[in-house]
Amino acid sequence: MTDPKNPTASALPPRGMNVIAAARYWGVSPGTFRKLVRLGIAPAPLQIPEIDRNIYDRVAIDYAMSARAVAP
Repeated sequence: MTDPKNPTASALPPRGMNVIAAARYWGVSPGTFRKLVRLGIAPAPLQIPEIDRNIYDRVAIDYAMSARAVAP
């Protein structure tokens, strides 16, 4: 994700995401993603009380998706 207008922008996707970005990453709506979290299918967010935010870890999300993938 390189920005030609900003050469210092990182090519790496962000490690932490809000629920909207995490849902988009999985290809579902935020409501569906929250349901997947409640069901234990998607990982729970990291709770950061100092900034009153929940952050979803991209690596944990990738792991959860890979664990559910079925090999052909």
